[in-house]
Amino acid sequence: MPSQYDEIGDAYTRAADQLLFRRIVERHTLLEVLGPVEGLSVLDVACGDGYYTRLFWQAGAARVVGVDVSEQMIRAARARDEGQEPGIEYRVHDAAAMPVLGSFDRITAVYLLNYAGTREQMVRMGEGMCANLAPGGRLVAVLPNDGFDPAGPSPVKYGVAVRPPEDRKDGSAMGVELLIGPSVAIDFFYWSRSAYEQALAEAGFQDVCWHPLECAPEPEPDAAFWRDYLANPHAIAMSCRRPLG
Repeated sequence: MPSQYDEIGDAYTRAADQLLFRRIVERHTLLEVLGPVEGLSVLDVACGDGYYTRLFWQAGAARVVGVDVSEQMIRAARARDEGQEPGIEYRVHDAAAMPVLGSFDRITAVYLLNYAGTREQMVRMGEGMCANLAPGGRLVAVLPNDGFDPAGPSPVKYGVAVRPPEDRKDGSAMGVELLIGPSVAIDFFYWSRSAYEQALAEAGFQDVCWHPLECAPEPEPDAAFWRDYLANPHAIAMSCRRPLG
């Protein structure tokens, strides 16, 4: 399934760039949970075209590395940084077989763990990230919300259509469509919060916390516009840390 971004990379980038949800809700929540990164080292796993990777560098991180399994997405990230000399390192690696690239203070994984087709693959992803995290360092992820209610308020007006699993069995196929311009279909797997928690604990993490998405205090659109989305979000943020010992 990771190769899908080699096929949809350009269309995904165009759609994501225009997705208001990404800027007003997803980005705001991720940065709030992550906290200040000035002077820190940050590893962005599943970095895509480097959207968040660049934000971390602009926020003053001392070292920023972006990793993605898709060569197409890494090429797009490097092309966007061309001529700017931002000092970001980009690497092509499968997160389930990622080597140690350093001892990072923070790791982000925006829509990574939901691409694990098996629990074992998810554990390997977690182990790779834990091995790259300094003791006491934090992992912050954004994941599909296992509590999304297909019968509740729809996220379609926010540019996202959810294709829920036929059942809520861990490992079931599901996906989303980005509805900006020609729609872009993205396939991944459904996992419950308990499945994520168990896999991360086995990988060496502790103190898993779940964080509901929040809306940035933007004047337009106002909070009322986002009320339906926040009542039934298709995504959720999660944080955990590597033990000090």
